[in-house]
Amino acid sequence: MNGGELARVRAAIADLPPRLRGAAAIQAGRSIAAHVVLDRPESTPSREESNDWSTVSLRWILFASAHFLPVLIAGLSHLSGRDGRLEPEAAADSSLVSTIIAVAVSVIALRVMPRMPSPVRSGTRITLLIGCMVLPFGLVLGLLRLALGETDEVDVMVRAAVVQAIGAVSLFLLWRRARPRTAATADSALSDEECARLRRADPAAAQRMKDAEIQALLALTALGQVDQRLAERESARIDERWGAGLIDGSS
Repeated sequence: MNGGELARVRAAIADLPPRLRGAAAIQAGRSIAAHVVLDRPESTPSREESNDWSTVSLRWILFASAHFLPVLIAGLSHLSGRDGRLEPEAAADSSLVSTIIAVAVSVIALRVMPRMPSPVRSGTRITLLIGCMVLPFGLVLGLLRLALGETDEVDVMVRAAVVQAIGAVSLFLLWRRARPRTAATADSALSDEECARLRRADPAAAQRMKDAEIQALLALTALGQVDQRLAERESARIDERWGAGLIDGSS
């Protein structure tokens, strides 16, 4: 990358809010690198781009489905019971197990979010938001069935309600971490698939992108917005995304 690009990256990093730290700061740095090197807009992608699943690989579609289904089941298990619905105890057990799975998959989703294609990132945020709403609904419905005398298994129903409450709070906190906090943290960062395509199509631009991401990481580390351990992990991720050393064909 040239001196002008380096100066723009450092200036943009310096303008980030100090509260932006950790993984969110790294995502912002990647977005800034893409904006500076590739003139990608620092804004949320259009509705059409966010909803275009035609280019999303099958593994990401399966991952999104595996995330959405337990979230939905965790909140809506009690909509079935009598007259063809699940009995209260079975619904409580189903919601308990589904809540644990939903939170676990949500944590994984947050960790791999920088690698996700744009539609999957948008879908992940929507899934987390849905979970924040349906889990309290399921909790109230379960306690209501207990209060109406549909079951005498107080321990089962209360245990499920407690897990749902903890799950709802956890999903809310994860949703807050997942949503873009500033324009620079929007979805303009390149996914792993886009990195691979750029390396094949334009090695010189890929090398500039790698250099820009490195400089953004160094600036964030110097400002204290990324700690040393996370910086080391991200440095390894940059090599994983762009390849170690100079990119073939970039010279």
